[in-house]
Amino acid sequence: MTILQRYIAKTILASTLLVLLVLLGLYTFMDFITELDDFGKGSYQLADIFWYIALSMPKRIYELLPIAALLGSVLGLGSLASQSELVVMRAAGISVQQICKAVMIVAGCLMMVAVFTGEVLRPPAEQKAREIQSMAQTGTVGSRSDNGFWTRDGNHFNHIKQILPDGRFSGISIYEFDPQNRLRIVTTAKEAEYDDDSWTLSDVVQSTIDEEGVRVRSVEFARWKSQLNPGMVNIVVVPPEFLPVWSLVSYINYLKRNHQAVEQYQIAFWMKVMMPLSSAVMVFLAVPFVFGPLRSSPIGGRILAGTLVGIGFHLFNQSFQHIGLVFGVIPWLTASFPTIVFAVIGLYFMRRIQ
Repeated sequence: MTILQRYIAKTILASTLLVLLVLLGLYTFMDFITELDDFGKGSYQLADIFWYIALSMPKRIYELLPIAALLGSVLGLGSLASQSELVVMRAAGISVQQICKAVMIVAGCLMMVAVFTGEVLRPPAEQKAREIQSMAQTGTVGSRSDNGFWTRDGNHFNHIKQILPDGRFSGISIYEFDPQNRLRIVTTAKEAEYDDDSWTLSDVVQSTIDEEGVRVRSVEFARWKSQLNPGMVNIVVVPPEFLPVWSLVSYINYLKRNHQAVEQYQIAFWMKVMMPLSSAVMVFLAVPFVFGPLRSSPIGGRILAGTLVGIGFHLFNQSFQHIGLVFGVIPWLTASFPTIVFAVIGLYFMRRIQ
């Protein structure tokens, strides 16, 4: 890498970091205002809100990285162009292809940042954030495993094998401990349906454990009073897009073995695979903004155009994800199609420059 390429890469990275910090500050403020709606719910106080927002930072960085990459690259290259540095470079024999190499070095760096943030930082941070929020608001805390879903409700530990689309639970086991942390009652049920602030359990088998032994009784229906309700499932269950790739692969295989729908998780998997490439494509798109039809526009015009393109990519990406899920489009195509479209657009404008 030449000195000029390092200089261009450094300028773009600095601009991208600045844009990312500005966007992160804006979205953090919006998140704070949103969380204030739940202030005082249960024991949800300002300290919990600050912790939740702080732990949600990796999620926001991951989501904003493609837009920040585009705007930062447009801003960095535009700054070089406005100071005639790019003109001097071209006059010195530096081709557009060589400048593109410096831009793609930045793209490679941002791809590594995206992978590290999305696969290493975001999953545990998001899990912890949801645990803090859930514990403060509801007094319960839950986690997902390959074999189901766990929640804690006081001295009760609840295992739910499957959460059905209509909000019912399937395959419930309730483990009740006494103050000395000794297991006293084990209750299993085939299904649970929420009604009138409690759950109705069906096909219930309850085992009571004491000094005299184990007593087992069976009933067709029973009421279960718990702080857990269907609305809290969205809080305590981590969505598939927040799981690391290896967990997604493992869970997809588990769902396939049990003949359950896997499309949502397959799309989430391919979206995570395409995310670093999307950041690289956004950086690549910045080159036509500087050397293409907008080269004579002021820097403000280029930033506005870059913002519109970045927002358009984000909306197109999210919309096509839902369209693909509804109409049964192949998961890898659902995740990659928006990135491919914008990559083709970038290549088209690059060919026009040349």
